[in-house]
Amino acid sequence: MKHIPGFSVHHRRLRISLLAAGLVSLSFSALAESVTVGGANFTESSILANIYASALKKNNIEVKTRLNLGNREIILPALASGEIDIVPEYLGALLNYYDGKTLATRQRDVRAELAKVLPADFTLLAPSPATSITAWAVRAETAKKYHLKTLSDLQPIAHELTIGGPPELAVRALGLPGLKRVYGLEFKAVKSLDMGGPLTRLALNSGKIDVATVVSTQGNLAKEDWVVLVDDKHEQPSQNVVPLVRKASLTAEIGNVLNDISGKLDNAALIELNQQVDLQHKDPAAVAEQWVNANLTRR
Repeated sequence: MKHIPGFSVHHRRLRISLLAAGLVSLSFSALAESVTVGGANFTESSILANIYASALKKNNIEVKTRLNLGNREIILPALASGEIDIVPEYLGALLNYYDGKTLATRQRDVRAELAKVLPADFTLLAPSPATSITAWAVRAETAKKYHLKTLSDLQPIAHELTIGGPPELAVRALGLPGLKRVYGLEFKAVKSLDMGGPLTRLALNSGKIDVATVVSTQGNLAKEDWVVLVDDKHEQPSQNVVPLVRKASLTAEIGNVLNDISGKLDNAALIELNQQVDLQHKDPAAVAEQWVNANLTRR
């Protein structure tokens, strides 16, 4: 066969060009793959999920959100199935979901216990200094009438009072079972509401309940005429905010972005963010994006 000058060189160049095009195609394909950030059905979780999503988008990671999914009984199976890939969590509450008998309260101990019980396909990233603890509040008039400052002070009168909170309050180890175990509290009645949200606020302010389950960092606590009772026997464990991620979805870039967020979040920031949504009625996504732009730089 007659040799045609430049033919083999041309083909080598063509193969290189095609290979480069293929690599570019693969690169764009990888970029096109998205992660889904989930959130629970209360203000703070929606804000945190939007912060995660906004920061990831800022770093050119395609993100979808699935907010207000419900409680852990819904969210964690969704994470396991791949319906969502990332969710903001709380160390102590997550441990108690998997091990309702744990007595760990300090962050170090909680993390060590979580390492033993967390599903193998999940991973926790760096916890934030911000802690958001389940707490219980009463109207100021109730606190004055019964001289209530701590959860221990409820013990003599709990049988006369109605407590309200999310549906899982009655069964979660850190809910009514924990209050009974640590403080000996047994209430007259339990009303299924939400986690410190509008249903709880209305019920407490109208007198339909006497004790409300709230979140220690929720924005409306400063506005309401309530007294948050001190957890004087430390029934609630360390509740640092922490990203929970499906290992199959975790990349170095995603991990770095989420860890940067954890390093910048503190209690003051959480309270301020919650107040903007709960009191000023701002959109959680807009509030989250503003915080990300003010506190995080593109990696």
